[in-house]
Amino acid sequence: MATNNTTEQSLTKKVWNLATTLAGQGIGFTDYITQLTYLLFLKMDAENVEMFGEESAIPTGYQWADLIALDGLDLVKQYEETLKLLSEQDNLIGTIYTKAQNKIDKPVYLKKVITMIDEEQWLIMDGDVKGAIYDCNNRGNCYHQRNNCKN
Repeated sequence: MATNNTTEQSLTKKVWNLATTLAGQGIGFTDYITQLTYLLFLKMDAENVEMFGEESAIPTGYQWADLIALDGLDLVKQYEETLKLLSEQDNLIGTIYTKAQNKIDKPVYLKKVITMIDEEQWLIMDGDVKGAIYDCNNRGNCYHQRNNCKN
């Protein structure tokens, strides 16, 4: 249990330290959370394919692997094209990505968010850990008060 608590705290701190960095670049709290959600969905879809052999819900050429392979302006362009294509899907994916737009337009910061997400296995992560990140987010404590989201 202590390990799970430590993982939860360290991951929450990691997520919100990056939020603080992005805030310094003019990327707001709501925009960060929205982008984090879009990217996490892509990452978890890739994990579902890798771990369980499921078919990807994301069209070929617009999947997680297509993003992590890029950097610089190519990364930003691919991410924006991915958001546009997914928002146009006539299924649940289209609903999730309705009116999706990239709010992290500086390649170095987009790459940092993607790298942070890529370092974890989100699909098998305890729901309490993911919940703690979003709970912290909803209270705004980590972002606005720059604490470690202590409960």
